[in-house]
Formats: sequence, structure tokens, C-alpha cells
Amino acid sequence: MQMFKAGFGAAFLAIGLAGSVPVMAETLADAMVLALRSSPELRTSRANVKVLGERAVQARAGGRITVNGTISLTSQFVNLDEFRFPTTLQLDITQPLYTGGRVENATEAAEIRISAEEARVIAVEQTIILRAVTAFLDVRRDQTLIALARNNVRLIREQLRAARERFDVGEVTRTDVAQAEARLAAARSTLAARSGRLQASREAYKRVVGKYPGKLAPPPPLPDLPKNVDEAIAIAMRDDPTVAATRLERLAASSDVRTAQGALLPTVSLLGQVRNTDTIGVERDGTSSASIGLQIQIPFYNGGANYSRVREAQALVEARSGDITVAMRDAIQSVGIAWSDLNVAGATIRSGQLQVRAAKIAFEGVQEEAKVGARTTLDVLDAEQELLNARGDLVSAQRDRYVAGYNLLFSVGKLTTGHLGLDLGDAETVSGYYELVKDRNFGYDPTDDTVWSLSYRP
Repeated sequence: MQMFKAGFGAAFLAIGLAGSVPVMAETLADAMVLALRSSPELRTSRANVKVLGERAVQARAGGRITVNGTISLTSQFVNLDEFRFPTTLQLDITQPLYTGGRVENATEAAEIRISAEEARVIAVEQTIILRAVTAFLDVRRDQTLIALARNNVRLIREQLRAARERFDVGEVTRTDVAQAEARLAAARSTLAARSGRLQASREAYKRVVGKYPGKLAPPPPLPDLPKNVDEAIAIAMRDDPTVAATRLERLAASSDVRTAQGALLPTVSLLGQVRNTDTIGVERDGTSSASIGLQIQIPFYNGGANYSRVREAQALVEARSGDITVAMRDAIQSVGIAWSDLNVAGATIRSGQLQVRAAKIAFEGVQEEAKVGARTTLDVLDAEQELLNARGDLVSAQRDRYVAGYNLLFSVGKLTTGHLGLDLGDAETVSGYYELVKDRNFGYDPTDDTVWSLSYRP
């Protein structure tokens, strides 16, 4: 589509702000990167990946050896005048050999959910990028609208001055002067309203990006977009992170069913024990022993709870399957809306450009006719207002088309740092976190929350 060609960004918001841009002006890419770096939502989503990574580690631990030590010391009173202190030192070792597939399937489900959460991180990143784009373009639009409103106030002030001069020499009536005064008051009111709207846009920008906007550079050309709506839908079905996450959750739910089934099967464990008992103060009283053997547990009946858990897991599979359908339909709807908005904005821009051109010619003509008395002051003011409205509508349409383009990328799952070529530098990433911790059997990272403290009083 021709509307997506390079050069669109250069034309965007050209009215009023088409002057030179300082070298240090903030770019759209800058806003995206700052938004991603400062987003608390993204930090939360990345932390959730770590949580699920640790849950996968815990699931794997169910099949690993466990070693527990027990030390006991008791007091015995003999004839009320003799004290003995029996002690026991015991070491228990357990190695699961067969768990009915519970460990394997629980680990598989946990690992799949890590991938699902990583897909959700991408969805959160895309949402933040889209917010940054919208906030950036809203500020640019409102800055341009304010420039138009200020220019309008200046022009009407000139019209009022001219009307008063012509009134002084009897060329126009007091009515013409009053009409110009009324239009000037209305123009000032519009300027105040647009100033308020810009301040609201600046606050929204700070909420998303983390700081108030400085001088904003014109946005670059739109990234490559799908050629048609069918291609867009096909890409969305493949790349949309929310759709991908729901599919992965469905796979994890299937593993949950098999995990629940494992509780119906026997478990086999290798048990070892080393034990030493002694009595402090009594000679030759201690004994030591060691043992090793197999333990088989067979679940015969537990009130139907295990079978209920299987049925529960099966019902959750149905729910996760429904989630996939919902996500796919939402993606298709989002693509359709974004594509429609894109086409509507494109058509509006083409019409708006013609309207601005015609309104400008009409305004200039009415001005010349008013100089020779063929037009009234009201005619001039009306023509000027039509030109202002046309320019404002064109600015808004240009912003809408740009936002619609990024909305389309968001809908198909392509509003990613990779597709946009964003460089986050050394920003935190959780990709591969599970690989780092899955065999980490000892230790944790010290933080303020791990500082041990004891409270001796309630």
C-alpha cells in the first residue's frame, strides 16, 4: 500500500512544526527504549518468569535424593537423684526410583509455563511500546495544534485591528468589530483548551516513558506492514504472543493431567538410614546401626481425592482450550480494527489535504475581496476558521494513521524490539534464567529481604 512507503514520517505533523529539529531532539525510538527501561509492569512480568523457573526447579527436585539429619537430646531422672541424657544422631537418605511419572510430568508442565510466561513478557513489551508510540504522537499532535491555535489568535488579532481601523473611517459597522472580538475570544478559548490537552498528553507521556517530553523529533517512516488483512491475520495466528501463551498453557494443562494420574500409581524409593544412640554419663551405653532398603507405596483408597484431581485437571484442559479460541478471536478482531483504522485514516488524510488546499485558496480570496468591500469581516473570519479546522483535522488524521500502523504491528505480534531494531543495551533480560538455576542445588542471591533477623518479643 502506497500509504506505508518511506517518507510518511517526514510528512507527519508537518504543519506548524516543520522547522529544523535540534540534534538532541528525542526520537520515537528513544521514547520506546526509555519506556521499556522504566516500566514497572515489565519488571513484574520478568520477575514472574523467574518465579516459574524456580517452580520448575522445585518440580525437578521431587525426583532427586533427599538427606535429612536428626539430633535429639532428652533428660531422664533416675530415682530423682541421678540424671541421664540420652542422645540420638540419625541420618535419613531417600532416593525416589519411580513416582508414577509425577516428577517428569510436573517438570514438563512447569517448563512449558516458563515459555508461556516469556511469551507474556513479549506481550507486555509490545503494550508498553504501543503506549510509548501513542504518547509520543499525542504530544506531537497537541504541540502542532497549539501552534495552529496561536497562529489563529495572531491572525484574528490582526483582523480585529483592521476592522477597528476601517470602523474608524466608516468603512464597516460596529457589528464587524464585535464579530472579530467574539472570534478572538473564541480563539483564545481554543488555545487554552489545547494547552490543557497538551499538558494531559505530557502527563501521559511521563507515565509511560518515565519523564516529561523534551523537544520531540519527527517520527521515522513506519516499519514494514502486512500487505493485506489476510496476511496480517496469518501472521497474528503465528506470532501473537498472547495466542502463543494460551497454546502453551494448554500443553502444560495436558501434562497436569498426567501428573494427577501419577498419584494413582505406586511409588518406589530407595531408603537409607544411619543411626547412633548414646547416653551421656553412662559408659558402653551407645549403639550404632545402618540400614538400606526399598519402599513401595501403593495408593489403594483416599476418599476419591486422587481421581477428583484427575477430573479437575481434565476440566482445566477444556478451559485452556477455550482460552486459545478467545485469544485467536481477539487477535483477529484487533487486526480487523487496526486495518480499518489504517485505511480510514489514509482516506481522511487524502481528503484533508485537498480540504486544506481548497480552504487556503478560499481564505486568501475572501481576504482580497474584503479589501475592496466585496466581503464582510464575518466572511473573512469564517473562511479563516474553516482553514484552521481543516489543518487541525489533517494533523489529527496523520497522527491516527501512524498510531493505526503501530496498532496493526501490535495486533500481529510484530511490535517487538527485534522487529523495530531497538537497542536496549544492558537492560535486564530473563531469557535463559531457568538454564542458570535448574541445577543450582545450593545457595541463593543475598538481598535485603534475606537478611536474617530474630524478634525476641511479641
